[in-house]
This record gives sequence, structure tokens and C-alpha cells, in this order.
Amino acid sequence: MQGRRINALLALAAATLLTACATAADAPSAQADFAGTWSVEWCSKNNPNLDCGGFVVTLVQEGERLSGDFGGALVNVRQVDEGSIVGTVVGRTAVLTAQSNRNGTVVLVRAERVGNALRWKVIDEVVGGSGDIDVLAYDEVLKRSVPGESPSSE
Repeated sequence: MQGRRINALLALAAATLLTACATAADAPSAQADFAGTWSVEWCSKNNPNLDCGGFVVTLVQEGERLSGDFGGALVNVRQVDEGSIVGTVVGRTAVLTAQSNRNGTVVLVRAERVGNALRWKVIDEVVGGSGDIDVLAYDEVLKRSVPGESPSSE
């Protein structure tokens, strides 16, 4: 009798697992919204009178595809850079390449939506640059810019 009960429980568990797997496979995966403008500000702690620099990314999302551009400036606008971005969305994560117009460097980036922020992390350098520096965020949390709101009001 106990053997039949165990077999019945195993059959019920297997049926439940198969139903859950089939339902998960049929459901479209939820994609995070990466579209918009995201930024981080870089200011000098030693000399707060200097102009802040920063990094700004603007992304357009069409389904899984992402494209856009970036701009970066070091503190006191000593050096600037801009470039292009292309990539794909997988759930709450985007895999991107960012190419610097300043030196030609191409980096592989993982961008992950965390709440209302974008966790931006360079994973690898795909193509080395000309030796000149690039002005990219390498490991930062970017905040979404709200249209009509100045960055200093965040």
C-alpha cells in the first residue's frame, strides 16, 4: 500500500513539474526596458570647483535589439569621447558593444536593469584602440534621465 502511495506521489510530482515546464516554455520571457537616456556624473572630491564630467548613454530598443550612442567627459572636461552602441536584450540584461570614436576601442558591456537604474560593466576589450584614452564608464550604476529634468536635480 505504501509503495502505491509513493508511486502516486511521484506521478503527481512529475505531472506538476511537466505542466510547470510547459507553461514556462509557452510564456514569453519578460524583457526589461532599456530605452532612454542613462547617465552618471563624475565630480572631483578634492576640488569641487571643477566642472563635473560624466558618462551618458542613449538607447533605442526594438524588441530584443538595442542601438544607441554614448558620450563621456572627464572631470573639468579635460578629455571627451563619444561613440556608438549595439546589442541585444536577454531578460533583464543587455549584452552590448560600445565603440569609441576617440580611439576606436570596442568593448563588450553587460548592462543589467536593477530597479530604476542600469548596472553598466565592461566585461572585455574586443578591439584595442589607437593608444589614446577612451572616456567610458567601466563599472558604474547609471540613472535614467527624466525628460525636462536637469541632472543636478537628481
